[in-house]
Amino acid sequence: MKRVAFIFLCLSVAFIAFAKTKSIVITLQNPSLVNQFNAPVVISVSTLTHKTGVNVQSVAVYEAGKLIPSQLDDFNHDGKPDELAFLVSIPAKHERILTLKVASDSSLFTRFPEETHAQMFLRNKTTHQLIPTREASSPTGNLYQALQHHGPAFESKIMAFRIYFDKKQTVDLYGKKHHELELAQDNWYPSDEQIAHGFGDDILWVKETAGCGTLKGWNGTQALHIAPVSNRTARVITDGPVRAIIEMEADGWQYEGKKIQLKERYILYAGHRDVEVQVNQNDTTTLCAGVQTIFDKSQIMSPVKGVVAIWGTGLQYPKTDNKRAMPQTVGLAVSMPYAILQKSTKDADNLLLIVKGKSFTYHFAAAWSQEIGGYKSANQFFHFVRTWDIALRHPVKIVNWK
Repeated sequence: MKRVAFIFLCLSVAFIAFAKTKSIVITLQNPSLVNQFNAPVVISVSTLTHKTGVNVQSVAVYEAGKLIPSQLDDFNHDGKPDELAFLVSIPAKHERILTLKVASDSSLFTRFPEETHAQMFLRNKTTHQLIPTREASSPTGNLYQALQHHGPAFESKIMAFRIYFDKKQTVDLYGKKHHELELAQDNWYPSDEQIAHGFGDDILWVKETAGCGTLKGWNGTQALHIAPVSNRTARVITDGPVRAIIEMEADGWQYEGKKIQLKERYILYAGHRDVEVQVNQNDTTTLCAGVQTIFDKSQIMSPVKGVVAIWGTGLQYPKTDNKRAMPQTVGLAVSMPYAILQKSTKDADNLLLIVKGKSFTYHFAAAWSQEIGGYKSANQFFHFVRTWDIALRHPVKIVNWK
């Protein structure tokens, strides 16, 4: 036994001795004319490995000598990290210098406080028990009634979103009064007692619309649902101190005379009210995304290229769902890249941006008038939207490695 223990000790010491670490300094630049707060910086692990020569398994990020939250994400759950993400704040036309320390083992890992959350549950038909799941799939394309909150849900401390698991794939909203994580406690449906203690709630009755930023087909006059399909899948990819990521994938979507494979990756960063959507298809299509216009009263933002936004008041959900339903005032916005933009238009229920592309990234954002410290008027929200759009088109970037 002593000999076995000695060999194990030697192997452990050898492993530690051969674990590689290295530091690299990067310069980040905010090229825009607006200050950028909690701006995401994403670096592929393959790039880190190429730059450092280290098979990266853990990372520590330092700004001015202070350790800041970072997150290594494993997208395909193969035990190997794929991307590093962290957030920085940089004034307009300024730069920041950060130090990245990388290691070939877990020695640099730090558990930071959770700032985002993602979840999905199957409901047991008999016991009504909620069964956590990371992936759900159906050849019918419809698990709307089988899943808690009708699909995957994800949140920052500012806003929560869910995606309907059916042909609509609608983006729906849960607003926050206080900046906190709530979904793990109320599963999207707060009790009267939780409401009394300041919890948020579902704040948007989306009906058959684009809700907030939903991607849909386009027939030239109106938005189309993502159907029929041969299969639909939802995935919870990750959550943590920097971001939460979920995916919706439609296989065999019969659209424009083709069978389209459509994957949408939704990324919500800590401290953000906006969501990044990475769209990937097997072929080029014409699509649309936008915001609903079904409100009792609303104001539409004056035209900005590649952007639609609305500030509206309407019933949050049917009173038959919950008698406490009341009119809620929300802000909704979508920003599309110029390179794929065809035009801005509208149909009976939505303001829409028509795009043509195969793989692209767009963003949507939302606000609730009851958020403490949030936007209370159309003018305030529209000012945010214009500034947000400028930042999206001039993101923080790495300009030097050394």
